[in-house]
Amino acid sequence: MQKKIQTVLKRLLLLHPKSIDLSLNRIKRLLKDLNNPELRLPPVIHVAGTNGKGSVISFLRNMIEESGLKTHVYTSPHLVKFNERIRTNGEIIDDSLLNQTLLEVEKVNNGKSITFFEITTAAALLIFSRIKSDFLLLEVGLGGRLDATNVVTKPLATIITAIGFDHQNYLGNTIQKITYEKSGIIKSKCPVLTLKQSPEINRIIKMKAKLLKSDLHIIDDTIIRKKFSNRSQIIKINGENIILPPPSLHGNHQLDNAALAALSLFFNKSKINSFDFYKSLDGLKKTKWPARIQEMNKGYLIERIPNYKNRMIIIDGAHNTLGAKVLSKQLKKFNSGKWLLVYGALKAKDPLSFLKIMKKISNEIITIKIPYQKDAISSKELAILAKDCGFETIQSMSIKDAFSKIKPNNLPICICGSLYLAGEIIKLNNNFTK
Repeated sequence: MQKKIQTVLKRLLLLHPKSIDLSLNRIKRLLKDLNNPELRLPPVIHVAGTNGKGSVISFLRNMIEESGLKTHVYTSPHLVKFNERIRTNGEIIDDSLLNQTLLEVEKVNNGKSITFFEITTAAALLIFSRIKSDFLLLEVGLGGRLDATNVVTKPLATIITAIGFDHQNYLGNTIQKITYEKSGIIKSKCPVLTLKQSPEINRIIKMKAKLLKSDLHIIDDTIIRKKFSNRSQIIKINGENIILPPPSLHGNHQLDNAALAALSLFFNKSKINSFDFYKSLDGLKKTKWPARIQEMNKGYLIERIPNYKNRMIIIDGAHNTLGAKVLSKQLKKFNSGKWLLVYGALKAKDPLSFLKIMKKISNEIITIKIPYQKDAISSKELAILAKDCGFETIQSMSIKDAFSKIKPNNLPICICGSLYLAGEIIKLNNNFTK
């Protein structure tokens, strides 16, 4: 069945407009022809931002399921197979339903120009409209204002995670422009949550929320929070102290993501029948999210690394400057010495800025061209950039070749640069966990 799905997906890719313009017109046209499934969805929590969207949604999913309720989930990109993008009531969508729905949407679209993300988002919304659930967790693909997911007009809540530079060719080359696009998911009289970020970022979000008369809650600004050394948190709100347990995901940034997830449910707990908010908090301790500072200690590739049992091996999808700062900070906590990097990147990113940050915790790098990605930067080009940053560089011909060139020492290893690279490595390693 996967071969059939891949065949349909390849046809959908061919429908892509010759010149992309961010717009909601194409998906709105298709949704209308599908009888507007976006109007028949479970209560939606809509999440935008540069980094942390997937983690917030993963925390939310585990909290909701811990409380005994069910939720649909829409995320992107996938790591191993497309099905991962669509979860119905906790389960990754099965091949038969996915294939059937893709064919249905393809037929209704009737060959009209549309982006791959738009038409697959329409398929996901159609599925979510047909299967009953208590929630729908919806992750923005690119930006927010003109993202295909922004056809939902009355979400339960909106969340804006950490904002930084990424996708500048589409969103603009200033933090003001990027924030404007991300804050485009804010809806009239709908609660919105975000973090205390730079004054300029928060100014734009505040302005948009005020314009739409939306209740804005800013963690560490309008919401008082205290963090503890064991990674637990206390949030003071509405005269109540909410104690958040230590989240299972690594990194202090995950304290922010856990708080965003928890508060989005806290502010809406009375709107959902049978929802036990305090029981749901245990879900923060049980969350797993592959390729987000994930430790790997077994599998086909890992076990071919010299002395792998005595080395820490981390895989992460960090690909922009904000992600590099978070990742390097956490790696330093794991091991104060130097790390070996295995690195691949796409042309749309800013590898030089990424590498300059990672140079603080690493002297050696193995560069790799990400397989099956037409916009992947060659191993040679990445090696030149890395050398300019002061790295000792090793070029590789493939993933297997990269792993074969790891030296027999005790240096900890970090695989980073792209979720697409992480996905290919996880697939080859046969270590993928749903």
